[in-house]
Amino acid sequence: MSEPLMGLLADLPSADVDRVRADRIRRRCHTRLARRAARMSGARACVRRFKPAEVWQPLVALLGAAYMTDVIVQAVRVYFLP
Repeated sequence: MSEPLMGLLADLPSADVDRVRADRIRRRCHTRLARRAARMSGARACVRRFKPAEVWQPLVALLGAAYMTDVIVQAVRVYFLP
């Protein structure tokens, strides 16, 4: 950074924490997190959530295995059959 900019930054007052505002925000966050935790624990007990990875990962593995099997079959045909 340039010297004039560093001088301007050095002249800025340091920030003070507003304790009342920080406590109010902290209480709101804790309340919201507690509500979400209560809602999620009830929702998990009732309904199992669908995860796309549960479908795509085995499907990709199956397609990869099928592809590799076909590659091996083609290689055997080319190199070992007259």
